[in-house]
Amino acid sequence: MMNMNDGLYIGVDGCRGGWIACVLNQGELRFERFDSLEQLVSHYPEFDAFLIDMAVGLRSSADQLRPDDLARKELGQKSSSIFPIPCRQAVYADSEEEQKQTNIRILGKSLSKQTVHIIPKIKELDEYLSLHPEYKNRILESHPEVDFARLNGSVVMTRKKEYPGFSDRAAILKRYLPGKDLSGMWGMAKKLKCNPDDLLDAACLAVTAALAAGGMCETIPAEPEQDESGLYMKLTIPKRIIGVPASGQKVAIVTGGANGIGKCITEEFRKQGVKVYVIDKAAGDHYVGDISDKAVLEAFAEKVIFENGGIDYLINNALPLMKGIDECSYEEFQYALAVGVTAPFYLSKLFAPHFREGACIINISSSRDRMSQPQTESYTAAKGGIAALTHAMAASFAGKVRVNSISPGWIDTAYTIYEGPDALQQPAGRVGNPMDIANMVMFLCSDKAGFITGENICIDGGMTKLMIYHDDHGWTYTPEE
Repeated sequence: MMNMNDGLYIGVDGCRGGWIACVLNQGELRFERFDSLEQLVSHYPEFDAFLIDMAVGLRSSADQLRPDDLARKELGQKSSSIFPIPCRQAVYADSEEEQKQTNIRILGKSLSKQTVHIIPKIKELDEYLSLHPEYKNRILESHPEVDFARLNGSVVMTRKKEYPGFSDRAAILKRYLPGKDLSGMWGMAKKLKCNPDDLLDAACLAVTAALAAGGMCETIPAEPEQDESGLYMKLTIPKRIIGVPASGQKVAIVTGGANGIGKCITEEFRKQGVKVYVIDKAAGDHYVGDISDKAVLEAFAEKVIFENGGIDYLINNALPLMKGIDECSYEEFQYALAVGVTAPFYLSKLFAPHFREGACIINISSSRDRMSQPQTESYTAAKGGIAALTHAMAASFAGKVRVNSISPGWIDTAYTIYEGPDALQQPAGRVGNPMDIANMVMFLCSDKAGFITGENICIDGGMTKLMIYHDDHGWTYTPEE
């Protein structure tokens, strides 16, 4: 599985007088203009994947197969966006008229104005690969419109040279680049002396390059032919499954799901056939990472999005640090808030475009969101924050995602059976266990809870509702001397 934050991925599109490169380098996204391919590759001689929107591999006879016809068939009504590629002899002809006549002689058809216009760039690329055989079949051809169709799950019919069509495609890329700012692409074009859609196409190719490095692309044709110089004539494009939501199986995310309540929730989801992704600091057979780290959240979200296209349930359960005002440092308090409030907010934001119909977010708060013991400030503040975050997100996600929180009371994750005062002080007559919370999570995620959102449900055996007075029900208050 690819990680957008771990590698160098380059997407290149031609522009007037040069080339536009979108570079994804260790998670950083930037656009650069180069006057020549020689200059570009000299600047980035080593890369994990490099895709270019220009013909790689040229036919020398009509019986050879290039991917163009297959790509046009895939785009249907948008097939005109793929220009016919001239034969090798036409590319190296001296004049436009000779180019056209040569192509008629070899391939049986003339050349359009658009094709003639890009011949100098086709030639530049072909000559560069001839002079630098180390990059043969490493610099690969792709086509942005085919890539957008695969990333989207359907052909994008709007025109990318017009702002609405540009915005449609930028929104598709945003799904695959969580946390990256693409808002400035339209305005950046003037500075880089190119058209806005050149930047858009380069970014699409960079995303596809990242997918290719992670084994999530395929080629058309599946078994490409080589041209006379040894270049494979193929398009590298995302697999069809990438932009298509998984059919049938639900997908859940559980933070802090390696142990305790989170583990129980995970097991209950799996019993129902739900595909569960766990992220936890503890070592194990799950995504290991510290959710206080923004980069970890983004990488995790990328993995889930690329593998599934969408999610159904997000359970923000990870446990914040508990320290009190006497010992808790500034950094520790910030860490507790990062785990308990910021991470649930940011994960919800990253997955916002990917929640499927009927999706739910469940935030695990605590009865400490309304009552406290001394020296618990970091934990209590985080749990109070996530309880308030719940009703705010319920309003923001209205009509799309139901958002609720659960406030557990005393939950013994070892399923210990308590007797005497520990049990009897609770109106329910016992201490809680993880299944008490998991059962509520399953209910809130079900259609039976379809009219519940923005709610906090306290599951504490009634303990927060029991009024306690000195010398009442056998309880006496004996302050420390």
